[in-house]
This record gives sequence, structure tokens and C-alpha cells, in this order.
Amino acid sequence: MFDTRSLRGLLTALWLLFAAIPTVIGKPSRPCTLGPRKFELTLEWKKHAPDGFERDMILVNGQFPGPLLEITEGDDVEVLVHNKLPYNTTIHYHGIEMHNTPWSDGVPGLTQRQIQPGSSFTYRWTATQYGSYWYHAHQRGQINDGLYGPIIIHPRHGRENPLDLISNDPATVRALEKAVADVKPLVMSDLRHITSDEDWELSLASGIETPCYDSVLFNGKGRVNCWPQEKINSLLGPEQAPLLGLINATGMTDKACLPAEVLGALAAGSPTDLSVIPPDIFDVCTPTEQPLEVIEVPSSQGWVALDVIATFGLIAGSFSIDEHPVWIYAVDGAYIEPQLVEAISVTNGDRFSILVKLDKEPGDYTIRMASTAAAQMLSGYATLSYAEGGRNEASAGYINDVGKNTTASVRFFDQAAMRSFPPETVSPTADQTYKLGLRVAGASYQWALNNTIYPSHLDNENPILFNPQREDEGQHNVTISTQNGTWVDLVFVAETFPMPPHPIHKHGNRMWLIGQGEGAFEYASVAEAAAAMPEAFNFVNPPKRDGFATPPANTGQTWMAVRYHVTNPGAWFLHCHIQAHLQGGMAMVIQDGVDSWPTIPDEYLGYH
Repeated sequence: MFDTRSLRGLLTALWLLFAAIPTVIGKPSRPCTLGPRKFELTLEWKKHAPDGFERDMILVNGQFPGPLLEITEGDDVEVLVHNKLPYNTTIHYHGIEMHNTPWSDGVPGLTQRQIQPGSSFTYRWTATQYGSYWYHAHQRGQINDGLYGPIIIHPRHGRENPLDLISNDPATVRALEKAVADVKPLVMSDLRHITSDEDWELSLASGIETPCYDSVLFNGKGRVNCWPQEKINSLLGPEQAPLLGLINATGMTDKACLPAEVLGALAAGSPTDLSVIPPDIFDVCTPTEQPLEVIEVPSSQGWVALDVIATFGLIAGSFSIDEHPVWIYAVDGAYIEPQLVEAISVTNGDRFSILVKLDKEPGDYTIRMASTAAAQMLSGYATLSYAEGGRNEASAGYINDVGKNTTASVRFFDQAAMRSFPPETVSPTADQTYKLGLRVAGASYQWALNNTIYPSHLDNENPILFNPQREDEGQHNVTISTQNGTWVDLVFVAETFPMPPHPIHKHGNRMWLIGQGEGAFEYASVAEAAAAMPEAFNFVNPPKRDGFATPPANTGQTWMAVRYHVTNPGAWFLHCHIQAHLQGGMAMVIQDGVDSWPTIPDEYLGYH
């Protein structure tokens, strides 16, 4: 029999034991834990109204966006996914390089078989990186149905950071470190009032893309903003004029979209039927009233750190916080030499880790995200609040509602000047060069990468990771192969125009942006191009990210060259992160390190 003291000691020991077990849902403890960090995600198809309009969408653990996965660098991670949707699905961990675990990358038909309705699947990987990431569906257009959520990987103890480049005052550096340790995710997304399947069926029936959305959300909150025609007309830019001229239109629709007839004119040569498009897709705007997201911090805190995560299905745009310049200290999850800016150009999949100094009059300040896409004028807002009770006065913005700077002094993030911290070096030469053509391929909703539409028949029972393809097996138009340890150049060429920027994301590793320019890329290699136009290339300190947007091709061809080092063997996806373009075929497979192909665990080989 235990006496009281012994019983108390046993209970304390049991409490300590269970306190050390990794958290399943929610915010885990920071210190090292026993065993892997475990999360459990349940996917359901439910009614939800993020912007005040109720629609069918995906909720993760009953919420939208999905719950934060908070991890420490070096942790082993397990994510158990229960699919209670009426659809097949998979989950990809955007920016996570999946070293030695390519079977957990989450691409159907490439790295795994789909998770069928009523089934579960466990992703296992190691957090070999630190920083800001996100998880999302990689099944058709399910990002547009709400399957995404943030990931924060806290750096391991002792990892060098660039915060003392912001200030050399020890007290300030300590305040910066405290803010970064408590960084808050700011998930930005665009929302449509129709499901991704309805959108795709509408494209098939009409023969055009329908690039009009309804709202911009911060952490799943927003509202539909309908502007008077006078405001819409005042914001018209030079990018819209030639497009409106195709049909002799004088302005945008009441939803601030290009008329559907413009898209029909751009699709000349392929059959269209615009009569099937409901009025509320392009023309009718119905405002909603819904609470906006508020980031509340004590004014005494001095600084706040935010992970700005762009989960957009379509739009790209400009981000800023009124009256508050921000220090960008990491991009796509990796430290950089900090840049002080007032605004950031953001595109699909981007992550910017920022520090905000709370040094203005305590109150409420507007956080803005404004689309810069020509197809539609669309803005969303949240609030940074550091005053008890806040204030109601309007704050002064650095950008307007189409993402343009309001004064000449506004500084935007300069990607060309981005420098890794600590410095990283890129090889001055490459072993292979691949020129990859980007173009519309048939109907306006069909897109090609490597001049080929990614075939849906690859999404089957035989994932390429399990059955790597030989180049003589007929898949070379969508699959290229590399040797482990080599350096590879990918040159993306916009072969038709006008063409928007394409945010190109590579799974498995980051890339260096070594050059870009206008005109045809008529060279056999980057080395040959650099000899002819050295001013277009940077081999000394180029930016390194897991995604880059190609230059827009408004009046002629453009190109972009990236270089990467093959150090992570596996089958990796390369694709445009605009959901309509990915669903329309703008993707391909790279088999990296075919001479060092990984051995697939039986658990994943046998999963059905």
C-alpha cells in the first residue's frame, strides 16, 4: 500500500512522463521530446462561410484554415490523415525537402497512391529545415476548397541568425529573438464561392478560364468588397487597356473583373460558349459583412514577428502594413540578410518572415493584400492592433487597392538584392541544361510545361517513385532524369504571348535564380547565353528559393534560368502553383539522382 507521499510521487512521475509525449493537436512544447512529433488531421466536407457566403468546402479538424503544425528543427514528424471527404486526396508539405523520405511528399501518382474516402495515411519525415512552410492538398484544385494550413519549424538551439544585422543593441536583439520565438502565422488566401470541381466543369463547358474570385482572406477571415464603378475606373491601369480594347469595352465589370468576352477573345481559335457562365462569376458583386482578422499584441512587447504565407489559388499581389515598415529576415523558410521595406510583392506559395516594430501611436493599423493581376481588382484587409480598445481612425496605406505604391518613397522587397544568410555559393557551371517551354496548349484552360500537358493518366496505381521511368518509355516529354551530385539548369521560356507570370515551384530542394530576360532564348546552354549577355546573369550571390515567378510575356517571349544541385534522389514535381494552370496541365516530373534511387518502405509500397 502506498502512503500519501509515495502516491504523490507516483502521480508526479506519471505526469512528467505523459507531459513528455509529443502533442497531437495544437502547440507543442519547444524542448526535445520522446519519439516523433505527432499530428492528426481529419478532413471533412462541410458548410462554411469564411467571407459571409456559405459554401461547401474542406475543414481540417473542424477548422479553416487547418491547424498550425508547430515543430522544432531536427524533430521526426508523423502526420496521420483521416480522409472523411467524398473525394480522393493527398497532402503536400510545401517547401519541406523530404530528405530521404520522398514517399511522404504527397503528390498522387508520383510519390503515393491517393488517400481514398474513408481511408487514412501516415506521412513520416524529419524536419531537416527551419522556418515558415505550409501544407496543402495536391489533388486537383482542392486548395481552392480550403485544404491548407501553416507550418512553423523553430530553429534548433544555437543556429546562427541575422537579427544582429537589424540592430547592434543587445537589448533590441533580445527583443527580436523573443518575437521570432513567438512568430505568428498570417495565412493569406483567395476564395471563390464555387467549388473547385464546379470551377473546372465551368471551364470545360465555356472553353475559357474564369479568373474572378470573391474575396481575400487573412487566417480564414474576410469579406466581399464591392466598389463603386467610379473607384474601379479610377484604378484602371495600362495592363487592362489593351485587353479591354479586344472587345471595345470601356471598363471592368461590377465585380471589377475583365468581362468574360475578353477571355473569349483571347481564346480565339478554340471553341467557346460564354452563355453557360452564371452572372455572379464575372459580373455581379454581392457584398458581405464579416469580422476581419485582428492580430493583437501588447504595445509593451516592442516587436512582433509574422510568417506571411501566400496560399493563393490564383492571385499575386502586394502586401503591407499601414505606417509600419517591416524587416524581412527569412524568405521561403531560410534566413536572408534583412531588408527593410514598406511593401512586398507576393505570389502563390511564397513565405516571408517579417519583424514589425511597434513604435507608432498605439492603435489599430490596416494590413493589406491587393491583387496585381490584370484579370481582376481584388483586395483584402486585416488589423494589427497594439492598444487596449484600439482606435477607429483610418491609417495611411503604403499601397492602394490594386497594389501600387501610394508615394515614390515606398520600398518594395528586392528579390534581386536578396542574399542568403549565412552566404551560400552556387556552382559556376552546370552539367545539364533543359529548356522548358511554357505555353497555352489548345483551349485557354490548358497549359503546358516542357511543351507538354501533364497527363492525368500518371495519377494511377503505379506512382513513378515506385516505378521510375526510363527515357525510352515514352514519358520523356513529362519526365527528365538527373544523376546524383550533378548541377542542373532549367530554363523556362514563355513561348506564346501575352502570358502572365507563372509561379514555378520545385519539390525536393531549393533553386538559385541565376538569370532572366526578354526575347527568345536561342542558346544551347546557360554558359553560352552568359557569354553573349553577361549582364543578364548572376553566379556570385543569386537569390535562392523553392519557387520563382517567371517574367510576364506581354509583347514578346521572356525566359528565366534556375540552377540546382541534385542531392536528394527521388521523383519530384515541378509545376506552376496557380491552381487553374496546374489542373490544366502545367507540370512535369524530374527524376533526380536515378543512380542513387531510394528504397521505398514496404508500408508505402503496399498502401492502397
